[in-house]
This record gives sequence, structure tokens and C-alpha cells, in this order.
Amino acid sequence: MKNQIRLTVLALAAFMFVAAFIGCSDDPKIESNSLADKAFDSAVESVSNNLAEAVVDQPEEVIDVEPVSSEVDIEPADITPVYEDFVLFNDKIYAVNGNKLIVYDRKSEIEKDFMVDDLLHTVAVHQSEIFVGGETLYKLNDTTLEYVDDQFDGVITTLYSTPTELYIGTENGLYSKSVFGKEKILDDFTISSLVADNGGLWIGTQGEGLFRWDGEKFKKRFLTRDTTIFDYVNSLDFNHNHLYVGCDNGFYIFDGGKWETLTTEDGLPDNNIRTIDASGWVVYVGSDKGVISYFNDEIKPVNKLEDRQVNHIEVQNRKIFASTSVDGIVEKSGNVVKTVISPTQMANTELLSLLP
Repeated sequence: MKNQIRLTVLALAAFMFVAAFIGCSDDPKIESNSLADKAFDSAVESVSNNLAEAVVDQPEEVIDVEPVSSEVDIEPADITPVYEDFVLFNDKIYAVNGNKLIVYDRKSEIEKDFMVDDLLHTVAVHQSEIFVGGETLYKLNDTTLEYVDDQFDGVITTLYSTPTELYIGTENGLYSKSVFGKEKILDDFTISSLVADNGGLWIGTQGEGLFRWDGEKFKKRFLTRDTTIFDYVNSLDFNHNHLYVGCDNGFYIFDGGKWETLTTEDGLPDNNIRTIDASGWVVYVGSDKGVISYFNDEIKPVNKLEDRQVNHIEVQNRKIFASTSVDGIVEKSGNVVKTVISPTQMANTELLSLLP
């Protein structure tokens, strides 16, 4: 390892020397570009080769660690979370897109659009009411999105409901809101996904990993063969004592004792997993290159959704609802797929209601 570090330092030193030499050239327009490019390419290749040789593979296992202090300085994540979101409730679809909430009545096929000044990123049903998150927290009433609370650190990125609490994830932490008030329970991290298990809350972040909170302490989960494998979590779901994790590098299943890893080598259409629905025995997984079903360790492409990028998916009464990047929100029933909210509707609507 020491020799590798020396080689890396020497490579960087060589690059600096050549760069300095070029800076003294009498004709920089002719010589600087070619010499600088060669020096830079050589240095980068040397550094990359030595760093690659230093990687050590480790066996896969699950490790519990102590809670992460909120006082630790964390560099901001480079990857922006995907925020397209919708929920199904009382035969209606509530979808956020840009600065509006779209409410689509599946029976009457009538759509209403509620607009605000800021961008909306997430929507959830909590105690039979619709909550929407953007730069502030809103609640839907009959005619408007009414302001609820703006005292959050950062933009709201995700909402998750339990029987007693509404959890609010932001760019800089996690809050819980109940009849007893609001409490910040985690600092600094960009929260991307939340799901409750039988006794705690799983928390996915963008850049800082996967955590479980038991109501008092946080524990970070990772694999010893690659401690960064859960750094970017896009989606979480839990059912039948199994946790399902969608990351930018694969699909992971935790049965409480061991982890299973699934990637394109195992049959996934793509490793960037955007959304998971585990509400039934069959688990549906949406990726950049289509939707698959997972049941009894078998992966199958979902017919007519196998080639669509899906940002969010929900299953209800054997029907699949999916928010796609091209076709808007579609509904799949059997072999029939129809668009229920078109991309034109999602991109261009007139103002229905605006907060004062």
C-alpha cells in the first residue's frame, strides 16, 4: 500500500512539474494544449491504476454500527434524488409534477390541478388527508393546497405515514409530526426514502447510506465487501418480514439475517432501481429500463412495461399504476395498458388554485 501511495504521489508530482514547464513556454497556443493533455492523461492513468490495485474485496455480511452523530460534517451528495411521486386513495390518483398537484378521479375521469409557487416533490396520505411536500408542507382541502408548516431545514424530499406520525424527510434531515408536535430526529442527511418494519423505521439517504431507527438510536447498515453499497438509496419497502432496498447499483433483499443482491447479472433490466412495491406476495420493481416482478427468487419482466423508465409504482386490486418518464402515469390491467394522466397534462395545465 505504501508503494502504491508513493507511485500516486510521484505521478501527481510529475504532472505538476510538466504543467509548470508548460507555463514557461514562449508559445503557449502551440505547445500548451498538447503537452498538458499528455501530462494530464499520464497522471490520471497512473493514479487510477494504483488506486484500482489497492481495492480489497471482502466477504459479504451485515454489520451493525453505532448511531451517526448529527454533528459530523458531511459533504453534500452529488446525485439529485428522483422526486416524481403519486399515491392512490379513494379511487383517485394524487400526483405531483412541477409546481402542481394533479387529482385524477378514476371513476369520472375528471382531473383537477392545484398549483403553488414552489416545486412539489412528494405526496402522502396521512390519517385520510392528503399531504404534499415542497419548500413547505401543504395539506389538500376542497379548493386549495393550504399551508401547514414551513419550519423545516431544506426542501421536503419524501413523506411517510404511520398510524400515529407523519415522517417528513428533507434535504437536511428527518422530522416526525404528530398530535404532540414536531420533532427533528436526524440532522444533515438528504432523506430519499422511508419505510417502517415491525418495530422501527428504515431510512434511505442520498449519499450517506442506509439507517434503521428503533425510536431511540440509529444504526447504519452496510456490507463489509463494499461499505458504500447502500450510499444512494432510491426506494424502500417492507412486507412479510423482508426489507427491499433499491439503489443506484442494484436491488437488495434483507430477511432479517442475511442480504441477497440482485443486479443485471441476475436478470434485472438495469441496476438503477427507482421504485419498489412490495404490498403483495409478488414484488414489483421499477428501473431505468423497465419493470420486473420478483416472486420465489424468480425475476420476470412485466409485459408492456418492460421497456419503460418508471419513477414510481403502486399496485392496487391487481392493477399496476406507474409514473413513467415519457408516457405520464399509466394503468396496467391484465394485458391492457392505458394512460390515465398524459405527459401533456403533467407538463401543461392552467392555474386552478394558488395560495395567497
